[in-house]
Amino acid sequence: MAEFENPYAKEDPFVQAHFDCLECGGKLWEYAIQQQMVCEDCREVFRSDRVFDDQIDDQDR
Repeated sequence: MAEFENPYAKEDPFVQAHFDCLECGGKLWEYAIQQQMVCEDCREVFRSDRVFDDQIDDQDR
């Protein structure tokens, strides 16, 4: 059987996103594999596309 390296096994799957929480304003961390973001303060979980859409709506105002 061929051997290969799994980059996800070594790295932390969470990346700090450049968005604020939709509930409390805390910083969001993105778990891109599941297309979700979680707030470091209130632990609320959001779909990434919802956060992106909300950010775009805020910029249009």
